[in-house]
Amino acid sequence: MKITGFDHTNRGVGIRNLQLILPSVVCSTRVSSRIAAEVSKQYSAVTFAHQHGCGIIGNDVGGITEYFASLAKHPNIGSVLIVGLGCETIQGNELAEKLLKENSSTKYLVIQESGGVQGTVDGGVRAAKELNVTYPPKHAELRDLHIGIDLSNPNLIAAELVTQLGSLGIKTTVSSSHKNSGLNFSELMEAGVHLIVSFPDENQPASGFPLIPTLNISSNSPLHLALAADFDLPSDTTVAQIIDLIEAVGNGAKTKVEAMGAGEIIAPRVVRSV
Repeated sequence: MKITGFDHTNRGVGIRNLQLILPSVVCSTRVSSRIAAEVSKQYSAVTFAHQHGCGIIGNDVGGITEYFASLAKHPNIGSVLIVGLGCETIQGNELAEKLLKENSSTKYLVIQESGGVQGTVDGGVRAAKELNVTYPPKHAELRDLHIGIDLSNPNLIAAELVTQLGSLGIKTTVSSSHKNSGLNFSELMEAGVHLIVSFPDENQPASGFPLIPTLNISSNSPLHLALAADFDLPSDTTVAQIIDLIEAVGNGAKTKVEAMGAGEIIAPRVVRSV
């Protein structure tokens, strides 16, 4: 399988060159969305909404910080713009200091120091575009493709897929700990997978992870049949068809959820919010 990706230095070669607009706190998710929407008119920017960064205590402070760092060092990420509020538990400048060790193409803004919402949006768009110019994508052959398997719904074809990918020298990581694909996606992200093949629970629609192209394989459940257009492949697909689509997506073809701009990030928590 021949895939040409993007060399992201110490993060490895990815199959996407995405700019992560990272809200360090729930209060900055809306501003981050506005920045990403504007930057996406010219570059490939992604962001996500979340409920973290403030009102967290105990192990979650370090846990969420480490999770955000894992996002920044993912091989599909080119550069990172952190957007903070200024009074949250996880401070943007402290997060940036940590992320710079993983990704040198990192900047941060603080809403309370950037002229409020509109000033931060304007400054964020400028900073994000400067990062894209300063760190242009460099194409490189991907020799160590890593596929994640979300097994929220037990599926016999998944075992065959893992075997066939292994015979091609392709590494796989299977996550089946949760019925919720979003939680499995987070585990696979931290494992550094380039692409996810998802077998979602029969009561769950097709979904994705903003940083990682996700192929959704349908089941025969009433819900999946009703939403068949949102799935990349039907339940009677073959392993050969999945592998062909993996290669196409690895070389830039968009998955259904990518094209829709869908996907969510669920960061693991161990303590209730206060």
